[in-house]
Amino acid sequence: MRLRLRASVGRVLAGAAAAALLAAACQSTAPPTTPTTAAAPPTAAAAPAVPSAAAAPSAAPTTAPVASPVAPVGASPAASPAASPAISPAASPAASPSPAGAGGPTTTSPALPPAPAAGKRGGTLVLVRQGEVTNLDPHKVPAFTSQRVFELIYSRLTALSPDLGVVPDLAESWTVAGDGKTYTFKLRPNATFHNGDPVTAQDVKFTFERILNPDTAAVSRGFFTDVDRIDAPDPTTVVFTLKQPNVTILTYMAAGGASIVSQKVTLANNGDLSKKEAVVGSGPFKLAEWVPDNFMRLEANRDFYVAGLPYLDGVRINVVPDEAGITAALRTGAADMAIIQDPRTAQTLGNEQGVVVDAKPSPNYNLIFVNTSRPPFDNLRVRQAMAYAIDRQQIIDSVALGEGQPTGPIAPALTQYALPVSEYDSYKRDVAKAKQLLQDANVGPIEFTMLTPTTEPTYAKDIAQIVQQQLAEVGIKMNIELLEFNQWVDRWLKADFDVAPGLNGGQPDPDSYVFRYFTTDGNLNFVTSYKNGPVSDALKDARTTTDVARRKRDYDLAQRQLVTDAPFIWLYVGRDYMGMLPSTKDFVHLPTGSIYYLRQTWLDK
Repeated sequence: MRLRLRASVGRVLAGAAAAALLAAACQSTAPPTTPTTAAAPPTAAAAPAVPSAAAAPSAAPTTAPVASPVAPVGASPAASPAASPAISPAASPAASPSPAGAGGPTTTSPALPPAPAAGKRGGTLVLVRQGEVTNLDPHKVPAFTSQRVFELIYSRLTALSPDLGVVPDLAESWTVAGDGKTYTFKLRPNATFHNGDPVTAQDVKFTFERILNPDTAAVSRGFFTDVDRIDAPDPTTVVFTLKQPNVTILTYMAAGGASIVSQKVTLANNGDLSKKEAVVGSGPFKLAEWVPDNFMRLEANRDFYVAGLPYLDGVRINVVPDEAGITAALRTGAADMAIIQDPRTAQTLGNEQGVVVDAKPSPNYNLIFVNTSRPPFDNLRVRQAMAYAIDRQQIIDSVALGEGQPTGPIAPALTQYALPVSEYDSYKRDVAKAKQLLQDANVGPIEFTMLTPTTEPTYAKDIAQIVQQQLAEVGIKMNIELLEFNQWVDRWLKADFDVAPGLNGGQPDPDSYVFRYFTTDGNLNFVTSYKNGPVSDALKDARTTTDVARRKRDYDLAQRQLVTDAPFIWLYVGRDYMGMLPSTKDFVHLPTGSIYYLRQTWLDK
């Protein structure tokens, strides 16, 4: 069997090595600041605040550590799919600025990783997956299918290394002022867009101002709302001035939603980057041909700013209608690589000779979105009854083939911050308790519809059917409406649903799991319409400090209250699977599902 479970964690997601790789990446970031103002009272949609320890900040350290240099990417067999990439507990997402007001020294970025050792050049890698790009604008699309393409076509200021530390990318270096509020980036002087125009500081400034403009409706806007001003003093220098320290900003700059776009191209297209002709990035590959629902062909960018990369002549992304098509493509050698969503497909291919399936504990989490603005979900007891009625382990065993574990608001791999789900009473299925809560809610017979995508994840229908059966046992009638993923996204972006299953992306910092959805002014708060002042204030405070104890107090309060109020019903985290032929070399599989490292991949055939 060629199913490889990385970091020797086998089938146990909570193994120490897997937990360390994400938790360690959260430890060394930005400085503490003063606590937030007194919390506003929760709205009627929330339960009374869960008591927590005093939120006073702990004493801050007088100096901050500088991030350890990142090991050369691809310089060892660790970069090959046949071996696990190095996972160092010492990895940190960025050099940490000194504490606010402490007058500490300016800190600098980690060293720029060198290009990997030479591999064979040429050839077109064929990647097969289920699910199509929903939109070509890198700032407006939350879908994984689109984000994976943006990773290849566009560049970002920073990137995630194989051990999930933050390293330079389009920015060759950066410095952080001692107060943690001024970030100065130096861009690579040789970076150009695919049309030959230089990438300048003005393009970076324009990009982030576009993201921050509410009219853009950028999905990543909430990650950067602490940015007060952006300056471009010269073509290769860009300065971000923050309203307050923010420990997460360098990590978020590595996300697909922070892709740098050309100001000239954007303005020439009246701000519409969804058209093929407007797809002009500075990444290792450029869009050559796109036949929607069929294939996308990318050509190598031979003027890429990393000398010698990419090794491939191109990448062809083939879209198949179902996971059976993925199995057939790898089995016959019609594809070199596959993004696998269904654990059953991974299990089948893992037993194939000549196919390697790489499985990693995923920070991405499965959940049910609950629209608290719609009756009967505006009633807290109804939401709580649903939470008690759901058997998460049955879902894991049936859908993920046991390859997963229940999760709360923060994924269990972030061991410093995630509360154990054993603390949550509603995670112990209790049909009698659910029925009593429904009786106390006094809302009469309950019937609603779960808006369910056909892909992303491909197993969403399976989750829906199990939840339908479990809720029926407590007297709730749930209908299932299946929609193609593009249509599902349109409805989701309008909050036009009762409940909906989803797969949300995770990052090395807990902020990514909760801030955008559960701060009262978060840019994705509209999805569930849940508002709770103490939760919002705790989440805002947590992103301002490096003090782990203080962040933990904030996140403990938020997690307990969120599980009590159930604006999401968190289900489980599973595995991220990539299938490859042995001839696919030096691809680094990140547990986030990113295909960023196709830039250094080569074909031994």
